[in-house]
Amino acid sequence: MKRIAAFLPALTATLLSGCGQSVGKADLKSDPKLRAAILAACANGTHNDAQECSNAKDVENADKLERSLGHK
Repeated sequence: MKRIAAFLPALTATLLSGCGQSVGKADLKSDPKLRAAILAACANGTHNDAQECSNAKDVENADKLERSLGHK
């Protein structure tokens, strides 16, 4: 079961990266599950789109900053 849970984010990210265009920051901001899946795949080295990894990390950092400042 643990293997399946680890595999799903990688599969999602792989399918998305195969579409030819990186997922943008607006999509990542509106879909926290997608962002988490991409970040997990980036962290374990299974995500091949560096731009998506960067976008996901930027959105994650901005979200954390907003929450720490009390804007959410």
